[in-house]
Amino acid sequence: MTDHSAPFYWQELLDGLATSVIWVDASQKVGYINMSAGELLQVSTRRIVGSPWQVLLPGLLDDLTNFGEQRLTVHEYQLQLPDLTRVRVSATLSNYELVGQQGWLIELFNTERHHRIVEEDERWHQYEAGNLLVKTLAHEVKNPLAGIYGATQLLQKRLQQDTRSQTFLDVIAKEVIRLRNLVDSMLGPKQSAIKTPENIHEIIRHVITVIKPEFPAGVELMLDYDPSIPEILMDSEAMVQAFMNLLRNAVQAMDGLQGLITIRTRVERKFTLGTQTYPIVAVISIHDEGSGIPKEVFDSIFYPMVSSKKEGTGLGLPVAQNIVRKHGGLIVAESEPGHTVFHVYLPFERGQE
Repeated sequence: MTDHSAPFYWQELLDGLATSVIWVDASQKVGYINMSAGELLQVSTRRIVGSPWQVLLPGLLDDLTNFGEQRLTVHEYQLQLPDLTRVRVSATLSNYELVGQQGWLIELFNTERHHRIVEEDERWHQYEAGNLLVKTLAHEVKNPLAGIYGATQLLQKRLQQDTRSQTFLDVIAKEVIRLRNLVDSMLGPKQSAIKTPENIHEIIRHVITVIKPEFPAGVELMLDYDPSIPEILMDSEAMVQAFMNLLRNAVQAMDGLQGLITIRTRVERKFTLGTQTYPIVAVISIHDEGSGIPKEVFDSIFYPMVSSKKEGTGLGLPVAQNIVRKHGGLIVAESEPGHTVFHVYLPFERGQE
Protein backbone atom coordinates (compact mmCIF):
# COMPACT_ATOMS: atom_id res chain seq x y z
CA MET A 1 0.00 0.00 0.00
CA THR A 2 1.28 3.47 -0.90
CA ASP A 3 2.09 5.80 1.98
CA HIS A 4 0.17 8.94 1.04
CA SER A 5 2.04 11.03 3.60
CA ALA A 6 5.47 10.30 2.16
CA PRO A 7 7.18 13.17 0.31
CA PHE A 8 7.68 11.10 -2.82
CA TYR A 9 3.91 10.70 -3.15
CA TRP A 10 3.14 14.38 -3.73
CA GLN A 11 6.18 14.71 -5.95
CA GLU A 12 4.99 11.82 -8.08
CA LEU A 13 1.53 13.36 -8.19
CA LEU A 14 2.76 16.80 -9.26
CA ASP A 15 5.07 15.29 -11.88
CA GLY A 16 2.01 13.76 -13.50
CA LEU A 17 0.29 17.12 -13.96
CA ALA A 18 0.14 18.90 -17.31
CA THR A 19 0.23 22.21 -15.40
CA SER A 20 3.69 23.65 -14.80
CA VAL A 21 4.34 24.01 -11.05
CA ILE A 22 7.27 25.61 -9.20
CA TRP A 23 7.59 25.82 -5.41
CA VAL A 24 9.88 28.50 -3.99
CA ASP A 25 11.10 28.26 -0.41
CA ALA A 26 11.36 31.03 2.21
CA SER A 27 14.80 32.03 0.95
CA GLN A 28 13.28 32.58 -2.53
CA LYS A 29 15.11 29.66 -4.06
CA VAL A 30 13.59 26.88 -6.14
CA GLY A 31 12.65 24.05 -3.82
CA TYR A 32 10.75 21.96 -6.33
CA ILE A 33 9.86 22.07 -10.04
CA ASN A 34 7.68 19.47 -11.70
CA MET A 35 8.43 17.78 -15.02
CA SER A 36 5.92 19.88 -16.94
CA ALA A 37 7.63 23.10 -15.81
CA GLY A 38 11.03 21.65 -16.67
CA GLU A 39 9.86 20.86 -20.20
CA LEU A 40 8.23 24.27 -20.63
CA LEU A 41 11.30 26.19 -19.39
CA GLN A 42 13.80 23.76 -20.97
CA VAL A 43 15.72 23.16 -17.73
CA SER A 44 16.84 20.14 -15.73
CA THR A 45 14.48 19.77 -12.79
CA ARG A 46 17.31 18.42 -10.61
CA ARG A 47 19.95 21.01 -11.44
CA ILE A 48 17.71 24.04 -11.06
CA VAL A 49 16.70 23.20 -7.47
CA GLY A 50 18.48 25.57 -5.08
CA SER A 51 18.80 28.34 -7.67
CA PRO A 52 17.10 31.75 -7.20
CA TRP A 53 13.65 31.63 -8.77
CA GLN A 54 14.47 34.75 -10.84
CA VAL A 55 16.80 32.58 -12.95
CA LEU A 56 13.70 30.84 -14.30
CA LEU A 57 11.37 33.83 -14.47
CA PRO A 58 13.44 37.01 -14.88
CA GLY A 59 11.52 40.25 -14.52
CA LEU A 60 8.30 38.61 -13.32
CA LEU A 61 8.47 40.28 -9.87
CA ASP A 62 11.17 42.09 -7.92
CA ASP A 63 10.40 40.27 -4.69
CA LEU A 64 7.87 37.56 -3.85
CA THR A 65 7.15 39.17 -0.48
CA ASN A 66 5.75 42.27 -2.18
CA PHE A 67 2.35 40.86 -3.16
CA GLY A 68 1.43 39.86 0.40
CA GLU A 69 -1.04 37.10 1.21
CA GLN A 70 -3.24 37.46 -1.86
CA ARG A 71 -3.02 35.36 -4.98
CA LEU A 72 -1.48 37.23 -7.87
CA THR A 73 -1.82 36.47 -11.58
CA VAL A 74 0.49 37.99 -14.17
CA HIS A 75 -0.87 37.75 -17.72
CA GLU A 76 1.08 37.96 -20.97
CA TYR A 77 4.45 37.27 -19.39
CA GLN A 78 6.95 36.42 -22.14
CA LEU A 79 9.89 34.08 -21.69
CA GLN A 80 12.93 33.61 -23.88
CA LEU A 81 13.95 29.96 -23.66
CA PRO A 82 17.48 28.51 -23.92
CA ASP A 83 16.87 27.58 -27.59
CA LEU A 84 16.07 31.30 -28.23
CA THR A 85 12.38 30.66 -28.88
CA ARG A 86 9.84 32.76 -27.01
CA VAL A 87 6.72 31.65 -25.22
CA ARG A 88 3.89 33.58 -23.58
CA VAL A 89 2.54 32.35 -20.25
CA SER A 90 0.12 33.34 -17.54
CA ALA A 91 1.76 33.05 -14.06
CA THR A 92 -0.24 32.64 -10.86
CA LEU A 93 1.62 33.15 -7.57
CA SER A 94 0.34 32.34 -4.09
CA ASN A 95 1.63 31.71 -0.60
CA TYR A 96 1.91 27.97 -0.05
CA GLU A 97 3.15 25.79 2.78
CA LEU A 98 4.73 22.54 1.65
CA VAL A 99 5.81 19.76 4.03
CA GLY A 100 5.74 22.20 6.95
CA GLN A 101 7.81 24.86 5.16
CA GLN A 102 6.48 28.27 4.20
CA GLY A 103 7.04 29.37 0.62
CA TRP A 104 5.32 30.31 -2.62
CA LEU A 105 3.65 28.29 -5.35
CA ILE A 106 4.03 29.47 -8.94
CA GLU A 107 1.73 27.95 -11.57
CA LEU A 108 2.49 28.58 -15.24
CA PHE A 109 -0.10 28.26 -17.98
CA ASN A 110 1.17 28.28 -21.54
CA THR A 111 -0.99 30.76 -23.48
CA GLU A 112 1.01 30.44 -26.69
CA ARG A 113 -1.50 28.03 -28.17
CA HIS A 114 -4.37 30.49 -27.60
CA HIS A 115 -2.42 33.28 -29.27
CA ARG A 116 -1.44 30.98 -32.12
CA ILE A 117 -5.07 29.97 -32.76
CA VAL A 118 -6.06 33.65 -32.92
CA GLU A 119 -3.15 34.39 -35.26
CA GLU A 120 -3.95 31.31 -37.34
CA ASP A 121 -7.53 32.48 -37.76
CA GLU A 122 -6.25 35.85 -38.99
CA ARG A 123 -3.78 34.17 -41.34
CA TRP A 124 -6.60 31.96 -42.66
CA HIS A 125 -8.65 35.05 -43.51
CA GLN A 126 -5.60 36.53 -45.23
CA TYR A 127 -5.14 33.31 -47.17
CA GLU A 128 -8.79 33.31 -48.28
CA ALA A 129 -8.73 37.01 -49.19
CA GLY A 130 -5.47 36.50 -51.09
CA ASN A 131 -6.88 33.58 -53.02
CA LEU A 132 -9.99 35.57 -53.92
CA LEU A 133 -7.84 38.46 -55.14
CA VAL A 134 -5.64 36.10 -57.16
CA LYS A 135 -8.63 34.45 -58.85
CA THR A 136 -10.15 37.83 -59.65
CA LEU A 137 -6.88 39.11 -61.12
CA ALA A 138 -6.40 35.90 -63.08
CA HIS A 139 -9.86 36.24 -64.61
CA GLU A 140 -9.59 39.96 -65.32
CA VAL A 141 -5.98 40.05 -66.54
CA LYS A 142 -5.11 36.74 -68.22
CA ASN A 143 -7.87 36.80 -70.81
CA PRO A 144 -7.03 40.29 -72.14
CA LEU A 145 -3.33 39.39 -72.09
CA ALA A 146 -4.01 36.34 -74.24
CA GLY A 147 -5.87 38.56 -76.74
CA ILE A 148 -3.08 41.14 -76.82
CA TYR A 149 -0.43 38.44 -77.30
CA GLY A 150 -2.42 36.81 -80.12
CA ALA A 151 -2.92 40.12 -81.91
CA THR A 152 0.79 40.92 -81.53
CA GLN A 153 1.77 37.63 -83.15
CA LEU A 154 -0.55 38.34 -86.09
CA LEU A 155 0.96 41.80 -86.54
CA GLN A 156 4.48 40.36 -86.39
CA LYS A 157 3.62 38.03 -89.29
CA ARG A 158 2.02 40.81 -91.37
CA LEU A 159 4.84 43.27 -90.76
CA GLN A 160 7.80 40.94 -91.17
CA GLN A 161 9.54 43.37 -93.53
CA ASP A 162 9.00 46.41 -91.30
CA THR A 163 12.02 46.31 -88.99
CA ARG A 164 10.96 49.36 -86.95
CA SER A 165 7.48 47.93 -86.28
CA GLN A 166 8.98 44.54 -85.38
CA THR A 167 11.08 46.21 -82.68
CA PHE A 168 8.02 47.71 -81.01
CA LEU A 169 6.01 44.51 -81.40
CA ASP A 170 8.81 42.52 -79.76
CA VAL A 171 8.65 44.89 -76.79
CA ILE A 172 4.88 44.39 -76.54
CA ALA A 173 5.21 40.58 -76.78
CA LYS A 174 7.92 40.46 -74.11
CA GLU A 175 5.91 42.67 -71.73
CA VAL A 176 2.78 40.55 -72.23
CA ILE A 177 4.78 37.40 -71.42
CA ARG A 178 6.24 39.10 -68.35
CA LEU A 179 2.78 40.09 -67.09
CA ARG A 180 1.45 36.59 -67.79
CA ASN A 181 4.29 35.07 -65.78
CA LEU A 182 3.60 37.54 -62.97
CA VAL A 183 -0.04 36.45 -62.78
CA ASP A 184 1.03 32.79 -62.90
CA SER A 185 3.39 33.48 -59.98
CA MET A 186 0.49 34.91 -58.00
CA LEU A 187 -1.46 31.72 -58.64
CA GLY A 188 1.48 29.70 -57.37
CA PRO A 189 2.57 26.23 -58.52
CA LYS A 190 -0.13 23.97 -59.85
CA GLN A 191 -1.48 21.34 -57.51
CA SER A 192 0.57 18.18 -57.86
CA ALA A 193 -1.43 15.00 -58.30
CA ILE A 194 1.22 12.98 -56.46
CA LYS A 195 2.81 13.61 -53.08
CA THR A 196 5.84 11.57 -52.13
CA PRO A 197 7.58 11.00 -48.76
CA GLU A 198 10.37 13.56 -48.51
CA ASN A 199 13.05 14.32 -45.93
CA ILE A 200 12.47 17.97 -44.98
CA HIS A 201 16.20 18.42 -44.33
CA GLU A 202 16.98 17.38 -47.90
CA ILE A 203 14.49 19.96 -49.16
CA ILE A 204 16.21 22.62 -47.03
CA ARG A 205 19.68 21.47 -48.17
CA HIS A 206 18.70 21.95 -51.81
CA VAL A 207 17.25 25.40 -51.09
CA ILE A 208 20.44 26.44 -49.25
CA THR A 209 22.57 25.28 -52.19
CA VAL A 210 20.61 27.58 -54.51
CA ILE A 211 20.36 30.61 -52.18
CA LYS A 212 23.79 30.51 -50.48
CA PRO A 213 25.55 32.53 -53.24
CA GLU A 214 23.11 35.38 -52.49
CA PHE A 215 24.24 35.68 -48.84
CA PRO A 216 25.70 39.15 -48.10
CA ALA A 217 29.21 39.36 -46.67
CA GLY A 218 29.19 38.98 -42.89
CA VAL A 219 26.04 36.86 -42.80
CA GLU A 220 26.42 33.29 -41.54
CA LEU A 221 24.00 30.36 -41.65
CA MET A 222 23.36 28.17 -38.60
CA LEU A 223 21.46 24.88 -38.84
CA ASP A 224 19.74 23.42 -35.78
CA TYR A 225 18.05 20.19 -36.85
CA ASP A 226 16.02 17.52 -35.12
CA PRO A 227 17.22 14.45 -37.05
CA SER A 228 14.36 12.32 -35.72
CA ILE A 229 11.74 14.06 -37.89
CA PRO A 230 10.29 11.41 -40.23
CA GLU A 231 9.60 11.93 -43.91
CA ILE A 232 6.58 14.05 -44.83
CA LEU A 233 4.26 13.49 -47.77
CA MET A 234 4.61 16.53 -50.02
CA ASP A 235 4.92 17.98 -53.48
CA SER A 236 8.69 18.44 -53.31
CA GLU A 237 8.97 20.98 -56.15
CA ALA A 238 6.30 23.21 -54.65
CA MET A 239 7.81 22.92 -51.16
CA VAL A 240 11.25 23.86 -52.50
CA GLN A 241 9.66 27.01 -53.94
CA ALA A 242 8.00 27.85 -50.60
CA PHE A 243 11.23 27.55 -48.60
CA MET A 244 13.18 29.34 -51.31
CA ASN A 245 10.84 32.33 -50.94
CA LEU A 246 11.19 32.31 -47.14
CA LEU A 247 14.98 31.94 -47.08
CA ARG A 248 15.44 34.58 -49.78
CA ASN A 249 13.33 36.97 -47.66
CA ALA A 250 15.63 36.33 -44.70
CA VAL A 251 18.73 36.94 -46.84
CA GLN A 252 17.30 40.19 -48.21
CA ALA A 253 16.45 41.33 -44.68
CA MET A 254 20.15 40.98 -43.76
CA ASP A 255 21.38 43.14 -46.64
CA GLY A 256 23.95 45.60 -45.28
CA LEU A 257 24.01 43.90 -41.89
CA GLN A 258 26.06 41.23 -40.16
CA GLY A 259 24.68 38.35 -38.14
CA LEU A 260 23.05 34.96 -38.28
CA ILE A 261 20.31 33.32 -40.25
CA THR A 262 19.16 30.25 -38.34
CA ILE A 263 17.10 27.37 -39.67
CA ARG A 264 15.67 25.21 -36.89
CA THR A 265 13.54 22.05 -37.17
CA ARG A 266 11.48 20.61 -34.34
CA VAL A 267 8.29 18.65 -33.72
CA GLU A 268 5.22 19.81 -31.78
CA ARG A 269 2.78 17.40 -30.21
CA LYS A 270 -1.01 17.67 -29.99
CA PHE A 271 -1.01 20.63 -32.34
CA THR A 272 -4.16 22.19 -33.83
CA LEU A 273 -4.22 23.41 -37.42
CA GLY A 274 -7.56 24.79 -38.49
CA THR A 275 -10.21 22.52 -37.06
CA GLN A 276 -8.00 19.43 -36.84
CA THR A 277 -5.67 18.43 -34.02
CA TYR A 278 -2.64 16.38 -35.05
CA PRO A 279 -0.67 14.11 -32.71
CA ILE A 280 2.53 15.56 -34.15
CA VAL A 281 3.54 18.26 -36.63
CA ALA A 282 6.90 19.35 -37.99
CA VAL A 283 7.94 22.95 -37.28
CA ILE A 284 10.56 24.55 -39.51
CA SER A 285 11.65 28.02 -38.33
CA ILE A 286 13.71 30.50 -40.34
CA HIS A 287 15.14 33.26 -38.15
CA ASP A 288 17.05 36.34 -39.22
CA GLU A 289 18.61 39.23 -37.31
CA GLY A 290 17.61 41.89 -39.81
CA SER A 291 15.79 45.17 -39.27
CA GLY A 292 12.40 43.48 -38.95
CA ILE A 293 9.09 43.91 -40.77
CA PRO A 294 7.53 47.39 -40.38
CA LYS A 295 4.49 47.34 -38.08
CA GLU A 296 2.32 49.09 -40.63
CA VAL A 297 2.58 46.17 -43.09
CA PHE A 298 3.13 43.23 -40.72
CA ASP A 299 -0.55 42.23 -40.47
CA SER A 300 -0.84 42.18 -44.28
CA ILE A 301 2.36 40.41 -45.32
CA PHE A 302 0.50 37.34 -46.60
CA TYR A 303 -1.71 39.39 -48.90
CA PRO A 304 -0.56 39.56 -52.54
CA MET A 305 1.18 42.76 -53.67
CA VAL A 306 2.10 43.79 -50.08
CA SER A 307 5.84 44.25 -49.56
CA SER A 308 8.11 46.18 -47.20
CA LYS A 309 10.89 46.17 -49.82
CA LYS A 310 11.14 48.91 -52.46
CA GLU A 311 11.65 46.46 -55.31
CA GLY A 312 9.57 43.62 -53.87
CA THR A 313 6.64 42.17 -55.80
CA GLY A 314 4.72 41.14 -52.69
CA LEU A 315 4.24 37.64 -54.07
CA GLY A 316 6.85 35.53 -52.26
CA LEU A 317 5.02 35.15 -48.94
CA PRO A 318 1.50 34.65 -50.39
CA VAL A 319 2.83 31.97 -52.75
CA ALA A 320 4.68 30.24 -49.87
CA GLN A 321 1.56 30.38 -47.67
CA ASN A 322 -0.54 29.00 -50.53
CA ILE A 323 1.81 26.04 -50.98
CA VAL A 324 1.94 25.24 -47.26
CA ARG A 325 -1.85 25.54 -46.94
CA LYS A 326 -2.26 23.00 -49.77
CA HIS A 327 -0.26 20.62 -47.57
CA GLY A 328 -2.60 21.23 -44.62
CA GLY A 329 -0.05 23.47 -42.88
CA LEU A 330 0.43 27.11 -41.98
CA ILE A 331 3.11 29.81 -41.89
CA VAL A 332 3.14 32.13 -38.87
CA ALA A 333 5.46 35.12 -38.51
CA GLU A 334 6.77 37.19 -35.62
CA SER A 335 8.99 40.21 -36.03
CA GLU A 336 10.77 42.99 -34.22
CA PRO A 337 14.07 44.72 -34.99
CA GLY A 338 16.84 42.12 -34.86
CA HIS A 339 14.44 39.19 -34.54
CA THR A 340 12.19 37.95 -37.36
CA VAL A 341 11.01 34.35 -37.51
CA PHE A 342 8.79 32.51 -39.97
CA HIS A 343 7.47 29.25 -38.49
CA VAL A 344 6.28 26.67 -41.02
CA TYR A 345 3.92 24.07 -39.52
CA LEU A 346 3.55 20.88 -41.57
CA PRO A 347 1.32 18.06 -40.35
CA PHE A 348 2.06 14.40 -40.94
CA GLU A 349 -0.49 12.36 -42.81
CA ARG A 350 -2.54 9.90 -40.76
CA GLY A 351 -0.46 6.83 -40.08
CA GLN A 352 2.85 8.69 -40.42
CA GLU A 353 3.05 9.77 -36.77
